[in-house]
Amino acid sequence: MNHTKQNSNQDDDGWTVVQSRKGKRKIRKEKPGKDFYQPYQHESRSPHRVKIERRSSARRNRPNLRYYRKINEQNKMGRAREFRRRILAGELLDLSSYCTVFRLIPDYYDSLDWLEQIVFDELEPDLITFNILINKTETLEQAYDVLGMIKEHKFKPNLITYNTLMKKARTLDQAYEVLEMIKQHQLKLNIITFSTLIGKAKTWNRALKVLKMVEQYGLIPNLITFNTLMTKSETWNQASEVLEMMEQHGLKLDRITFDTLMNKAETWSQALEVLEMIKQLQLKPNIITFTTLMNKAKTWGQVLKVLEMMEQTGIEPNWITFETLRKKATTSDQKKQVTQLRKRYR
Repeated sequence: MNHTKQNSNQDDDGWTVVQSRKGKRKIRKEKPGKDFYQPYQHESRSPHRVKIERRSSARRNRPNLRYYRKINEQNKMGRAREFRRRILAGELLDLSSYCTVFRLIPDYYDSLDWLEQIVFDELEPDLITFNILINKTETLEQAYDVLGMIKEHKFKPNLITYNTLMKKARTLDQAYEVLEMIKQHQLKLNIITFSTLIGKAKTWNRALKVLKMVEQYGLIPNLITFNTLMTKSETWNQASEVLEMMEQHGLKLDRITFDTLMNKAETWSQALEVLEMIKQLQLKPNIITFTTLMNKAKTWGQVLKVLEMMEQTGIEPNWITFETLRKKATTSDQKKQVTQLRKRYR
């Protein structure tokens, strides 16, 4: 027997009310009228779709490090265009002016175009020009191409050339190949070379081997060397060991050292211990310090405690802080609290 609707009418909400053997029930909603879609006709999308796209676009347009890096590059390009205008106008005609523009250009291929402009204006590029160009490369292969240009112009690469080439290496083995080239040319190694080598190490043990090489060559590691080594530590004890080495060498520790150390903390108490060290050395903690501390919090109370510390220090939370708060919030009440905090600091 068919139990479909025997009698139907439409209520105020647009739902169709069907009378069946089981009583009255709503089965479907009528299509909204033209007035409902009127505000969205120019976008050819439903209201629900528009809301989602607006939300996602707001998330995309949120300022982040990539945004500020792009602004910085745009500012550099603006200054480069101004220098180029003055050069073409005849106000500046020396190679140092061209090198100034060269440093400001962020892209490798744009830098190659500028190198052609230097040659077109009958100026002979020097080794500094090529060292700047090798720093603009994006891959090790491009860096080796520039090294070939240097040899074509019969320049002798110096330590700066090879240190810059080493920075483009993707692995420690590739960096070791550059080190062998430095030895073949009998160039005197410096601490920058070994700090770069440590940065290319993937494990703690390989980074320690590079540090031993520093001692073999009679060089003294600096703050950058130890900060880079600390990033390679895999446990809190290893990071603490690096801190002891720094103190033994009598180095003045900076905020980067303690931010890295806090990042290696395995417990909330260890992270608080690092914060106390920062205060004892009268270093001012920044937003990175407190965000790292917040990541180490195990309870919601500890998270709110970090937020309170930030207010006492006079640091306002940014979007990274709120993202960390959102991840730490597990209950509905905590999520509501995060929403309220967002409105408060907006």
